[in-house]
Amino acid sequence: MTTTVWLYKVTRPVQIIAAASSTWVAALLSNGPDPFSSNKVAAAAAMGLGVLAASIFHYGAANRMYARKVWDLVEVENPAGFVAIGIVIFTASCAIAVIYLPWECSAIAIADAIIVVLYARILSKRWVTKNTVIAFVCTTPILMGWWAGHRLHPIVPYAIVIAFSAYLAREIVKDIQDIRANEGIRVTLPIQLGIIGAMRIAGIFAAVSAVVTASLFGVFHPSVATGLLIIFAIAEFTLVAHHLFVHQEPARIHQDITRGIYALILSVVVLTLPL
Repeated sequence: MTTTVWLYKVTRPVQIIAAASSTWVAALLSNGPDPFSSNKVAAAAAMGLGVLAASIFHYGAANRMYARKVWDLVEVENPAGFVAIGIVIFTASCAIAVIYLPWECSAIAIADAIIVVLYARILSKRWVTKNTVIAFVCTTPILMGWWAGHRLHPIVPYAIVIAFSAYLAREIVKDIQDIRANEGIRVTLPIQLGIIGAMRIAGIFAAVSAVVTASLFGVFHPSVATGLLIIFAIAEFTLVAHHLFVHQEPARIHQDITRGIYALILSVVVLTLPL
């Protein structure tokens, strides 16, 4: 593995961009049209740093599990150093939220940090907490952006349900891929119920995301550009659900989920444009 690939895996820039963008878009909906007001920039920065901290911290704290991933092996020579760096970045993320944002945003940043710190040793041991808390953390960019402003846009509740269900499906699928790495360390859904059972449950959550995304047409009557992006998101979530219900082995469908989330982010950006 080259240094560039290793850095890409450890820092997860796609997830950082997705989290920061989701936060910024939600803030755009909740606090006026100025795209670069202090609350929007601070909220996106705090969330982006939080995701970076979570990735680096977890690669150190859960190094034993990552070293067993045959399909996605990431070697970390100094796990304690990664943990320390993660804590430093978490501190910076929380500081930005405390200084520039309402207390609700500070609470989110601090809660995310606490969850990630407790995840490797405690919360990830059983699937009930493992999958739900990560799905919640992945949904907090929307909450951060919403609470960075002063009003609730009607699309936000839908976005929360879509994101939570999609990320919950993604986490279950990742556990299917990580069965060997998790054996003896964690009790995940596919270990307890089997691969097929886990795939069906993940498929239900992916289908929920597809259905709720489709319902946006009846609620908001989007423009052509927004509608096309929503259709793309529906297609991605539907593809994930179809694969999980029909196929016997999970593909790397978390990429489809990420594309669906990005399409939703873009659709909301287009929704806010004065067209």
